[in-house]
Amino acid sequence: MDFFTAQDNARRKTGRLVILMVLAVLALITVTTLAIAIALHLMENQSATQTNLSAQGMWSALSIELVIGVAIAVLAVVVLGGLFKRSQLKRGGRVVAEALGGREINLNTRDANERRILNVVEEMAIASGTPVPSVYVLEEESINAFAAGYQTNDAVIGITRGTIRHLTRDELQGVVAHEFSHILHGDMRLNMRLISILHGILIIGLLGGTVLRSMRFRRVGGGKRDNSGAVVLALGAVLMLIGYAGTFLAI
Repeated sequence: MDFFTAQDNARRKTGRLVILMVLAVLALITVTTLAIAIALHLMENQSATQTNLSAQGMWSALSIELVIGVAIAVLAVVVLGGLFKRSQLKRGGRVVAEALGGREINLNTRDANERRILNVVEEMAIASGTPVPSVYVLEEESINAFAAGYQTNDAVIGITRGTIRHLTRDELQGVVAHEFSHILHGDMRLNMRLISILHGILIIGLLGGTVLRSMRFRRVGGGKRDNSGAVVLALGAVLMLIGYAGTFLAI
């Protein structure tokens, strides 16, 4: 398989990932709608002897207004959470690198390995006709690297200590060239946007956690005919599970 065939395959895989992300949001809306419908149904039937979890009972709790309302609410949370995260990432790739514990390599470093990776990155930048990105080193012995940023002028290259310590110069050129391909073909920009969407999905889980914490000091189940506290507690747990599970699966 040549380079261009591999590149076409990578583009197709990226397209599939975007589709799966959209499907994940739709699944999030569906599950959240069902969870809220069940909660509303249980709260309408406060007595334990009256609680009916049959399919007919659940269907009666669903309505077009509920589905539309939940869809709008979930999308609003995801979009607003994503916009908030995007505002945090507006500084570009350095935000991601620093969040991962990376340290920017000083251009005047005297470390031979760091000096070598800086030279390789500069060579690749000249060869590709792009600005020289900042290089961040992560103090890990694993062999890994990444590119992050929105545009070529705010892109950074992140690389682990193990990579610059154990790979030869030719191998480093291959690794860095691969990361430059992500910069040039917009993969890193797409990844930055997906990070924002993932944060929006995570907000659902954080809201569920907030509901659980708010019920910490409230007595659950005040009587046989009052199980609203337990229902709200269960709803918070479900929302928390949905948000964190959605984020985990999306990753």
